[in-house]
Amino acid sequence: MSLEKRQLITDEVKRLHRLTGIAILTLVLFAGVSKRTWREWQERSDQETKHNGQVPRDHWLTPDEIQAILGFCGERINIGYRPLCYEMLDAGVAAVSPASVYNVLKRHDMTKQWAQLKEDGEKGFRQPRAVHEQWHIDFSYIKIGGVFYYFISILDGYSRKILVWDLCETMDGINAEVLVAKTKELYPEANPRIISDNGSQFCSKDFRELIVLLELEQTFTSPAHPQSNGKLERFHRTFKTEHVRQTAYMGYADAKARMSRWIAYYNMVRLHSAIWYLPPEDVFQGRVERRLAERREKLHTAFINRRSYWQNQTAALRTT
Repeated sequence: MSLEKRQLITDEVKRLHRLTGIAILTLVLFAGVSKRTWREWQERSDQETKHNGQVPRDHWLTPDEIQAILGFCGERINIGYRPLCYEMLDAGVAAVSPASVYNVLKRHDMTKQWAQLKEDGEKGFRQPRAVHEQWHIDFSYIKIGGVFYYFISILDGYSRKILVWDLCETMDGINAEVLVAKTKELYPEANPRIISDNGSQFCSKDFRELIVLLELEQTFTSPAHPQSNGKLERFHRTFKTEHVRQTAYMGYADAKARMSRWIAYYNMVRLHSAIWYLPPEDVFQGRVERRLAERREKLHTAFINRRSYWQNQTAALRTT
């Protein structure tokens, strides 16, 4: 509160005290001012209010950290502040919490202005607790040069890694059979449950015989219940949004080459919100605890440096 407003309240309280004889502290309470505040006002009646907010706190971000956050996020805010936070943490740009990143972006009008509604419903199958417990398989349409092709992939349900994929000219069942056989060849020790929809390719006699031959299990998703295979459906959405619809393919061969690079980026680099904001490869290789420990160490070190910075600033203010 400014000195002028404080003086106005003080004069009015004293005037009413003279007119009514009511105790000053009683009038102060009716004015909405606490007794402690009133006493402080009397001790510094002619001094401007010095807000505690001007005194630096140990946990405040330093100016360099704020500039690093703004510079890193820039035009990439559509990714979301949480992925950006962990990208900065892993890259050594700034070791801050997601809440701190959000607050900095909000103060500079850079927050993403949308909200996604979440629907209540079933969660699909029991979530896997390790790699190679569940493999999801499905086709997705992709248009290249006016011609529809069929992207097929197998995704590990625990790590979200794309194990094997292909771009086919048809949706024949043989393509699904070859992909499953190729994946099993890459991971011969795995005995997962294959999760698919009720498409003719996955219900065919040949496909089911292959599943038995490879000593795997198969589970079909419930009709009109896409959440059962939602992990792969969500990958298809991300794949098309972030890559397919933003890329002008020169042909089939060019499309496969570019898709291969993007899927490598998805597996090795891109942070996934459902797996602790880590790339699928880190989860697949069992590096979760080590990566999370590295992040905690960076955050702790940044906190120590931040506290030291503001303590030095406070000491400098006191000497001036």
